[in-house]
This record gives sequence, C-alpha cells and structure tokens, in this order.
Amino acid sequence: MSNQTGAADARIEVGYDAAVYERFRGGESNPDAAVRVLAGGRELVRGRDGLRRYCDRLLDAAESVLAGTAATVECYGGGGRYRLVPAGETLRIVPDAERWPGAGADDEAEASGEIDADTSADGDKDRDVAVAVDREEFVTEILRTAETFCDVAVGANPALGADVAPVRERVGAVRVAAAGFGEWGLPVRLLDAVPETAYGGTVYAQTAVVAAGDARFGAFDGDTLADDTARDAPAAARIWLSDVEAVARGDGVGRYIEPNPDALVWHDHAFAGEVVSVGPVPTSARTPADRAPERYALLDVGAGTVAFDPDEVATGDGNSGNGESDGSVAVGDRLRLRASRVHLSDIAVTDAPSLSDRSDASLRDSLSDPARRGAAAAELARRGADDAAAALVDCLRSDPPVADRRALVRALDVLDDRAAVPGLVDRLGDPDPDVRRAVAGALATIGDPEATDPLLAAVRSESDAATRRAVARAARDVDPTGALDYFAGLVRTDTDPEVRETVVRVLSGTRSVHAEALVVEALDDPDTAVACEAIDAVRWLTDERPVGGLLRRLMDDDPTVRAAAAGAFVELGARTPDYHGEGAFGPETRTRVVRGLLERLDDEHVAVRTTAIEALGSQAHPESVAPLCDAYDRDEECRPSVVDALGRIGDPRAIPTVVAALDDDRAGVRRRACRACARLGTAAGVSRLSHLAREDPRPAVRVEAVEALGRIGDDRDEVFDALEAILDVREAGVDARGVERDRSSAFGGAENADLRWEAVTALGRLDHPRSRFLLRWVAEEDPDDSVRDRARSRLE
Repeated sequence: MSNQTGAADARIEVGYDAAVYERFRGGESNPDAAVRVLAGGRELVRGRDGLRRYCDRLLDAAESVLAGTAATVECYGGGGRYRLVPAGETLRIVPDAERWPGAGADDEAEASGEIDADTSADGDKDRDVAVAVDREEFVTEILRTAETFCDVAVGANPALGADVAPVRERVGAVRVAAAGFGEWGLPVRLLDAVPETAYGGTVYAQTAVVAAGDARFGAFDGDTLADDTARDAPAAARIWLSDVEAVARGDGVGRYIEPNPDALVWHDHAFAGEVVSVGPVPTSARTPADRAPERYALLDVGAGTVAFDPDEVATGDGNSGNGESDGSVAVGDRLRLRASRVHLSDIAVTDAPSLSDRSDASLRDSLSDPARRGAAAAELARRGADDAAAALVDCLRSDPPVADRRALVRALDVLDDRAAVPGLVDRLGDPDPDVRRAVAGALATIGDPEATDPLLAAVRSESDAATRRAVARAARDVDPTGALDYFAGLVRTDTDPEVRETVVRVLSGTRSVHAEALVVEALDDPDTAVACEAIDAVRWLTDERPVGGLLRRLMDDDPTVRAAAAGAFVELGARTPDYHGEGAFGPETRTRVVRGLLERLDDEHVAVRTTAIEALGSQAHPESVAPLCDAYDRDEECRPSVVDALGRIGDPRAIPTVVAALDDDRAGVRRRACRACARLGTAAGVSRLSHLAREDPRPAVRVEAVEALGRIGDDRDEVFDALEAILDVREAGVDARGVERDRSSAFGGAENADLRWEAVTALGRLDHPRSRFLLRWVAEEDPDDSVRDRARSRLE
C-alpha cells in the first residue's frame, strides 16, 4: 500500500495491553510495552522498551530527520533497531539486524577476528529490506505515537501529568518544526472559527479560537487561514501580538499565556516569557495588514514562541510608549506583554483531530471510520465505556484491516470484559499471527474458563511458533490444571516436535511439581530442539531429579545436546560461592556428575570441552583439579576456561598451574590467572602480579593484577613499589620516604583513573603505615574526583 507520493504507508504500533494500563495506574510512567514499525503492508521492526524512553528516542529521530540528517531508533529489549535516512520528501526506514560490537569484548575474540574492530555501528547492509515512506507522514506518525502515550498515561492516572509533561513539550516543539515555521511557532489545537465579517454567505474575517496547553484564546484571522483546518486537530500556529504593552519586566516573570476573562475573543490577552530572538521580519511571514514592522522579536512563552514588534515596547515604568524605537527589547529580557490585538499569521495541521473529548456515542460511531477506528477503540477501552465490549466485538466481526483488528483486540484486552470472549475465540483463527497472539493475551487477561478448550485446540493447530507459545501460555493461565493434563499428553505422544518444544517452553515457566516432572521427562525426547529446551529449563531446579537425564545427554551423538547438558550443570547443583552456596547435590550424586563431565574433556568439539570445564568449576569437586591442570598443558583452546575453573574450585594443588598462566601469551588467560590467584589467596604469584600491574600492555590485565594484589593482602615492598608506580606518587612530588621529586609527569594523565582507583582500593586492604601515607597523598593530589573520593573513603 502506498500514498499519493508513491511511498509506502508506515505505522508505529504500541502494545497498550492491560499490563501497561495497570502499571500506569500504579504510578509508573515508563512501563515496558511491545512496539513495532510496519510499512508497505509488512512488519519491519519489532522490539520492546519503556514507553517514555521510546517516545524520547522517537522525538530525537524526528528532530534529526527534520534537520535533514539520518537518525537511529533503538529499543532496549528484543532488538527493534532501525535507521531513518532522509531523501528529499521521502524517508528510508532501514531495519538494522547487525550485531553491535560489544565494548570490552575479550581480547582473544578481537584478535581471532570473531569481533571486527573496524565494524561500524552505522553499517547499512540491509538496503534490500529498506522501505521508502513519506517523510512528513512518518514524522506525523512519530508525533501521534508520543502524544498518544501522554494521553493514555494521564488518562489512566492523572498524577502522571508532571512525568509526561516534558514529552508533551517536546511534541509541541517538533510540531512547530514539522510545520516549517522555524523558531516562530506555537503548538495549538484549533477549537473553532467564529465569523467576524461576512457578506452574502462568504466569511472575510473571523476569530480563530485555539488552545495552547491549558490556555484558550482567540486570534484575529483576517485571511481565513483556519478554514481548511480540521477542528480539534493538533497544529502549529504563528501568533503575532499588536499594540503591545510591557506590564511587567524582570527575572520574576514566568512563561505562560493568560487570556482575559472572555477567552474566546482576539484582544487583551497577556503573554509572558523570555525574549529569545530579535531581528528582521522573515520575508515569508505574514504580519497584520495595517502594520509594516521592520523587525520582530520572539517571546518564548513555554510551549513555543509568539512574535511582536519590539519597537512598540517602551522602557520606563512599563506603560506603552509613543512608537519610537529606543532599543528597549533585547534577547534575554523577561517580559509580560498585554496585547490589544492578537493575530493569526499562519496555521498548519500536523495530525488528525483527537478523540479524547468525544462522547461515548461518537466514539462508537467512529469505529466505522477506517481513519479513526484504532484511536476510537483505544479511547473506549481507556474509559471502560458501557457496552464498549459489544461495540468492539461487532467491529471485529466485520473483518476490518489487520492493523485495526490488532487495535480492537488490544482494546478488548484492556477492557477485561467476559462479554468479549466469544468474539475473541472466533479470532484464534485469524489469518494474521500478530492478531492471534494478541487474542491469546486478551483471553489470558480475561481468564474465563470458557476459553480453555478453544485455546488448547489452537495449541495443536497453530502453525506459527511464537503464536503457539502465546496460546499455550494463555491456556495455562486460564486453567492451569486442565492445561497441564493436556500438555502431559502432548509431551508424551504428539508427533510434531515443534508442538512438544512449545509445550516444554511453557512448562518451564510454570511453578508446579507436575510441570517440572514433565520437563524432566522431556530430557529424553528424541528431537534435539525439544531436548535442548528441556535441558535449558531444568538447570534452575533445586534437586537431583534431572541428573540422570542430563548424564545420558552428556553422551549424546549431537554436540549441541552434549554442550547444553554440560551447561546445565553450571547452575544445577553448583556449590561454589559464585553460584548457590552449598548446592543441592549429595556427595555421591556430585561425584557421578563430575566424572561424567571429566569424560567430556577429550570431546572433539571445543564448545563441549569449554562448557564441561566451566561446569567442573561450578561443581568445585577435588577430583577435578588434576585433570584440569593436565588440560591446561594440552588444550590451548580451552586454557581461559581451565584457569577460571581452577580459581573457582580453590584447591591449593592448582597454584603452580595458575601462577604459570600469569606468563601466558594471551591476555585473556593472564587476566583470568590474576583473578584465580586472588581466589586462591596465594602469595606465590605476588612478584609476577606486581610486574603485570606495572608493565602489562593490556589495561584490563593491569587492573586485574592490581585487584589481585589487594585481595591477597601481601605487604612486601615490591607490592607497594608497584602501586606507587601506578599512582605516580614519586613523580607527583615526594616518594613514600618524603624525598622531593619533579612534578612534571604527575599521575600519568586522567586516562589512568580507572587503574589508580583500583590501586587505591588495593591499598585500603593493606593495613600498613606506607599504605596510609599513599592514601593521604592521593586524597589530596590526584586529578580525578572519583580517585580522591575513593582514597578518602579508604582512610575512614
């Protein structure tokens, strides 16, 4: 589907479901919700984000696009990253599925080429899936999305008004920019147009009644500019003040519009704010027909700006002057102006009229209007209007377009009315999977047991995996007992592995002994995907039930299954302090697990070996130490994991291997060896750690070495010498013995602040007079605030 310019129609959808409304009502102004971008009849982007944050990023993008520069919009959850690239009157939406190179990636990953250091986050390799849309229409869609968020939040909880006010203010500013008004513009809604001069049925002049924020006022419309403007439509206006009088000046003047008692006339209104610009009148701007000002001033009244002739404003006591210019108005002045005449110089609609002030009957009528159907459904749901469910179901049964069906189902979700269940059940067979997922969510919200059988039947017949999971979760939530009995039959007998996988995933989030037993049973499923789903679920159980199945899977023919089974033992039954304390396994079971993992140290696949080593570290069994030390010598690919595991086990027999690893060629191994030395608490590596702290070429290794020195707690001179060198205390002025030094290279620059911070932390762990001297010096002399604060806290 395309608009008149040939560009595709685009739409931003936000999932305002019952959970979102509940969080609004609870006082949260930034609830998470699903968001999507659709263009040309297909979904381009899907993600999840906090709504206030997402609206801020959308408005950032709109400002960039209006300035002619590209912008990126990103969700914090579920992907949803895309680029907006202006191209004349069109805008290219470029979904970006590329991975962002992670900051602080392992040194060995970068060195091996797994992460390309030259990869650009702005890479545009998805041109083939980009869609061109009308730039003006998409900016309007952004504005509509942000303003809807404000309306929904405040409608659900009026106390959120202050939280969403900054978003409203930004929406207004972007509206002005979208209208092409530049600095001079005020976001308004046109409420009415009242004739002033008419003859023979033709209106020659009128009063345009507008609302700007909470203020309503009239503006003289001598060119009948408002005739083509839809009533109650969000718009941008240029307002000109004539015959102005400065009735107040000074820093105490706020930003506001103050209509006179008769707010709907075009005279004697007050506008207060700060002068933000003074200059020549733009050639394209309309000014009153009876005036020919040479320059204009812009007064920022909070929501936007209004214009006036600065030469009309006199100095002195605030009374109106004789029209002679005396240079009384300058940028930065705070003024409250009384305008004898208020003119409408221009107005441009930037969106469709709002439905928030319509009656319930009018909203029900609007369900038949394709342009307003979605907004009317949302407003009816927000109000909880009488008979709204019946009206929405009737509209849903009329088979409207897919976007409207989604909006109607979301509205029924918010209403939470059992009267909607039959209509929703009918839509479990909707052609669009997003509609079917929304239906499942709505039925789960309503919780009517009448929906159980249709939902269970849909689990088996559903072709889309994500929708099948949503339907299964809904069935479980509506009737947990009946659903679990049905799921048991599917896990044991269904011939479709995708159905079994779906059921296992849903069971994994179900707190029930019955559900857990079914997941353990699924460990022996013949399908790899089902087995891996079950393995992933049982790793969080707190008993020994899954052990037998996992040990069998450690011997599986598929390396993916073997790696998954080994990975389950990283959490299941772990007993090191980094995991679950003493763990859940008895001695005999733990020995069986460890011996099964040890057999995988010779696996032909490195992923299996690496995961088994990590699991051995978490199980912390003494029988693992010698085989792991041997693995360090013969398996270079797994050395980082071996060193890490030996540190977690904490057995003194590992000390020679861990200390030797401090000299490894790979920075990742040296870094883990520093950490392992700290866990083992061994002084055997102190000399080497001191050298690494001062000399290692990798900053990450130096930081780990310094932290290890502090945790080991050895106070020999070479440790203090290393820490002094890091802190640059000797070069900064005096050494620890009070000898004066040259200050020219003090502290080595602010770029070493992180390392100095860690050195201060290490000194704080060393109870020694020399450490207290160094801490006092750093607390006074270090150039970085955080390092000085850290030193002071260590002295306390």
